[in-house]
Amino acid sequence: MKKHGRIFGALALFTTAPGPAIADLTLSGYSTIGSFGMPISSQEQVMIHKTSIRRDFIDRGRAYTHLFDLANHQAVVLDHLFRRAEVYDLTAIRSNTEVSAPIDKLKLTIETTGSTRSLGDWTCKEYNLTASMPAVMGTEEIIFHLKGQVWIAERTREQAEVKDLIKLARRPDFFLAIPEIARIMPAQARSMSEMVRKLAPKGLPCAGQVDVSYEGNGPLANLAKKMPTQLRAEVQKYSTSPIPPDAFAIPAGYQAVQGQLPANFPR
Repeated sequence: MKKHGRIFGALALFTTAPGPAIADLTLSGYSTIGSFGMPISSQEQVMIHKTSIRRDFIDRGRAYTHLFDLANHQAVVLDHLFRRAEVYDLTAIRSNTEVSAPIDKLKLTIETTGSTRSLGDWTCKEYNLTASMPAVMGTEEIIFHLKGQVWIAERTREQAEVKDLIKLARRPDFFLAIPEIARIMPAQARSMSEMVRKLAPKGLPCAGQVDVSYEGNGPLANLAKKMPTQLRAEVQKYSTSPIPPDAFAIPAGYQAVQGQLPANFPR
């Protein structure tokens, strides 16, 4: 599961628009992560209610759920096979990633290309993304690179459903990251979180594809250069049907434990 830091969940936060609120938004589609020339795909669903997000996906035949309570800076990873809930403090993870991947070193550009594609009633504009950030991998200094495209639907009536999240995204302490990815690839986590902040004013997500690579001369960097990663995500349908409130809670009978950072993670 740790390798599945897909961009589907990161693309779930975007802008507001005039119009009546319907309260909830659900995005359904798929994501793919490719490394060593072996792409692995998964159906995914992202539910959004006010400042809460639920992401359901399948990884190698096993079902997992990520629950984000962004107002309280909390993330929960549900393992449905073992009925286990790992609870993480996003503020602590954000502080730890800052040690090895400081956000002020991130260079991020987002530019429209003029191309569009359709998703239901949405017209999705294409944007080119490039990002780079010096970071630390183990004891080595490396440079993280990200390059790709995202498609964003502007001025849809469904945009009103994420207005509370956009308020949070504009705050300086905003941080959205999958805990497993933030632990082993902090530069990727910081870049994706900042990408959400920059894209938030533009619209709702339709699709995205990015290539991740590393630059450096140490053993870990050389290994990373041999396994560049491709991340793909595509929304296939969307809905504003009401979401049950208990969808964002830890299910009854699950063992809740405090998620731990590795002992060698910067603190």
